Parts: sequence; C-alpha cells; structure tokens
Amino acid sequence: MTAQKFSAQICTWKDDKPAAVSITFDDASYTQYEYAYPILSKYHFKATFSLVGEWTKEQASYSAEPGMFEIKKMGWQQLRELHKLGHEIASHGYRHQRYDKHLPLDTLVSQMKKARKFIENHIRDTCYTIHYPYSFATDKIALAAKKAGFRFGRTGLETFNNTTPVNVFLLKSKAILSDTIPTTSDFDNWLQQANYKWLILMYHHLFPKGSKEMRILEYHKVRNTYSLYPETFDKQMQILAQKDYWVAPVEKIGKYVLERQYTKLKTHRCLGKFVIKLQTKLDKAYDEPLTIRVKVPWKKVKVNINGKEKVYINEQGVILLEAMPGSKTVIKKEK
Repeated sequence: MTAQKFSAQICTWKDDKPAAVSITFDDASYTQYEYAYPILSKYHFKATFSLVGEWTKEQASYSAEPGMFEIKKMGWQQLRELHKLGHEIASHGYRHQRYDKHLPLDTLVSQMKKARKFIENHIRDTCYTIHYPYSFATDKIALAAKKAGFRFGRTGLETFNNTTPVNVFLLKSKAILSDTIPTTSDFDNWLQQANYKWLILMYHHLFPKGSKEMRILEYHKVRNTYSLYPETFDKQMQILAQKDYWVAPVEKIGKYVLERQYTKLKTHRCLGKFVIKLQTKLDKAYDEPLTIRVKVPWKKVKVNINGKEKVYINEQGVILLEAMPGSKTVIKKEK
C-alpha cells in the first residue's frame, strides 16, 4: 500500500455539509416561544434567541421602546426552557439602544459585561453571543464585545459569512423584514447562494393574521415590519429543511469556525496504523467536535479516538470522524 492512499482533512462544516445556517431572533418576543419554537421543534432545528436585559422579567411581560406599542416578551421561565432544550440564549444589550461608538472603550465594555452577566446569572451558563442592538457595530464596539467576554457578535450587513477568514465579532446576517420580504423565491435563493458559506438569518416577531399587532402595523402602513405570520415562518423552515445544510445556533457554528481556523491537523503512519493529531491552542470552552474526512484503503477499520474505539465499514473509501481539538486518532485495519 502506498502512503498516497491515506489522507485526512478537517471538513469545512460539521458532517461535511455544504453550508451552515443559524436561525437568530431579536427582542425575545413571546410569539417566538408561542409560534417559532414549536415550528423549530417540528424540523429539529435549534436557534439563537437574544434578549434585552431591562425588558426581561421572571414571567412574560409587556414592554416597548418610547413611542412604540407594547409587545409581550418572554420571561426567564420560557428562556430557561429554551436553553435547557439546546437553544442558545444571547444578549441584545441591557437596553435596546445602539452602543455609542464615541464612548470610552472601558465604558462600552462595562455596559456589555453587565448585559452578559445578567443573562449568565439567570441561565447559570455561559453567554457567548451578542446581537448588537439595531445591528449597529464598529471595530471599536466589536473590540468591546470581545473584552466583555463574548465570543461572537452578530451585525446586519445583509450578506453571507465566508468560510475563512471570519471576523466572529462582526458576523453578517440577512434580515427577514416582513411577511413578504423576502419572498418565498428570494428566501430559496438565499439558501442556494449560501453554499460553502455561513448564512445567519435574523428574525424578530411572529404575529398571526388578524392579530392586534399586525392590524396596527397595517394601519400605519409600515413596510419593514420585522414581523411575519407563523405560516410564513413554517414555509421558510420547510424550505431550509429540504437543504442538506448544518443548522445550528451561532455559538455552535462559531466555535466550529474558530476550531477549524486554529487547529492544525498532523498525520503520520506508524506500524501499520494511520495516526491523526489535532493540535490547538484554544481553551476548553471550544468544545464543538470537528468532522474529519479520512481516506483509507481498508474496507473495515477500527478507530481509536482518545481511548474510545469504534469499528467502521468503509465502503466508499472515505469515513467521517468526529474528534475534539487536542485529540489523537489512531486508525488500523480491522480483520
């Protein structure tokens, strides 16, 4: 056997999927829990829900910005339930106002850290992601988010995130502006264009047809309502489910992106074994398994990853393995 028959590489996305998609929500409106959550469950999707600190009480409650009509927001009771089921809880600022880029960096860091700690104290877990209020961010604001302890920051910018390099504190997203923007055709085109990229979808409110909220928006002829009908959201999720994409919260995909970027894959052959080492300097918080695409000539192989063994039938000449950064994988022929 020649050495050329053995090779290994880190896949761009988990399970060697052709693209990644994150479904994100701002403002933690109760309709996200009431309508979006069951639809997400229907398609086995996990999303990122961001909340405004001063709007969030233990029980669901009504709140609004000055001059706007009040909307029911989720309470910690609903948010903890979502978190327990694998959805990500993110920050949307302690107040729903743009971070002032003219403020001293230390002040911005203090404001963001307050919002992050507020969430962590209630979910008893790490808050990794911030959705900048009004999607407004600059290099200085992104730096403040990093210093405040966040790992990822989502903006607007209406485009996709390339596979590498990615500025994880200025992640781009595409917003759902109303029930008809994007159209079904446009939404499908977004997904087609996402191939080999990371698409982050930005949602806000889901209101039923004929609801008080939709009537108010229609009466005032608001074009970009940042609201859509549950049926429309269901249709969009159905279209997404038909794609062979990796759908996961920002935290999980973001971790994978950084692990892939900062992990070196080393291979060698030794005494009839193929050895793969994933070397990284990232800390243990980066705990998303990487997918390794391995080519070996054997039809049946035994794989040992950090002491755990599994036998694979290698019919296509390629096997996909999940391994953590820092792990050692040994592959040998199984009789």
